[in-house]
Amino acid sequence: MRKLLVLVVIIIVVIGVGSAASHRVLQGATTNHDGPVITSSYTLNDTKSDDLFVIADTAHLLKDSHVEADASLIGRSGVTIDGVVDGDLTVMGGAITMGKDAQINGDASLTGNSITLAGHVTGDLSVVAENVSVDPSWQIDGSLDVCANHLINENTTDISVRQCGSNKLAGWQSLRAGMFAAKPFSGGGFSLAGFAFTGLLALALAALSGLIVTIFPRRFGQMTQAIRTLPARVSRVGCLTQILAVALVAILGLVIAVLPPLGLILLPFLALLMLPLGILFIIGWMTIALLLGDWLLRRFARHTSPPMLTVIAGSLGFFFICTLLSVVPFGMPLIFVMVLLLGAVGLGAAIMTRVGTRSAVRSYFVQG
Repeated sequence: MRKLLVLVVIIIVVIGVGSAASHRVLQGATTNHDGPVITSSYTLNDTKSDDLFVIADTAHLLKDSHVEADASLIGRSGVTIDGVVDGDLTVMGGAITMGKDAQINGDASLTGNSITLAGHVTGDLSVVAENVSVDPSWQIDGSLDVCANHLINENTTDISVRQCGSNKLAGWQSLRAGMFAAKPFSGGGFSLAGFAFTGLLALALAALSGLIVTIFPRRFGQMTQAIRTLPARVSRVGCLTQILAVALVAILGLVIAVLPPLGLILLPFLALLMLPLGILFIIGWMTIALLLGDWLLRRFARHTSPPMLTVIAGSLGFFFICTLLSVVPFGMPLIFVMVLLLGAVGLGAAIMTRVGTRSAVRSYFVQG
């Protein structure tokens, strides 16, 4: 019992350290940061001698900023340029603003929802946007290519505009829709309220798993035995089943795209096929939780426990592992891979044992 308490304390400490590290990596980007920057809000207020690459919700190059090389900025909500960029400038985002103090000494490419042009561009400028507004103080020395649906020109320069199709605006539309790499691939930090809510949810699911395992102990015993004795075989069966499911979904999507009526007819049949596969996947995960709980209790409690307590311990163990991964950068892809791979092992065991109704190891009767 004391070792279990020590384990819980260690997990809580690691969660706190991981949350602090994640917050520092994702939120603590400074002007002296080298390499690509992934953060929620980025601001540059001094000189940067090498290339600048930023992915953020908002990015701002202040008046005193100076990028002596190329600059590439992606801002889901908006990007503001008020400083100097000696190299080429590439910007994609929602609202893009070039201030009156902006000085671009190379070429510039801007793609966004609404773009405001001011300042001075020495090289060529390419603009793709829904709305473009040109300030009276804006200057350009090179050529100009504007693809926009609405133009407000307060400058004396005559600007020719061509209409933008949906393919031209796909980049900023994907950002506006939330297809943004910084959040889904970086880990969301630690929230006490979120931890408490997900903990209660995990406890409820663990109790449900314990109830199911208590009702069908022999079946889960057969599946755990299959994983222990034939791990490679059950893994292959589970992976092939998952590949088959993905292939069927892809084929149905292709059929819907080519022959919509036929695809809609086949859709209910695919749903009926995926339902038992989903149930088998959940049962397989309960089996994996049972194995993890058995290992945890043997390792820390030094004794075996009933299947109900074992599967609850395993389920809570997986919850803590997922919580640890969720607070570190790029933890969400790791959780996805873990769920996929371990789920394949459990799925293979459920299929090979026919949900625990038979042994995966064949027995032979030898007479004499």
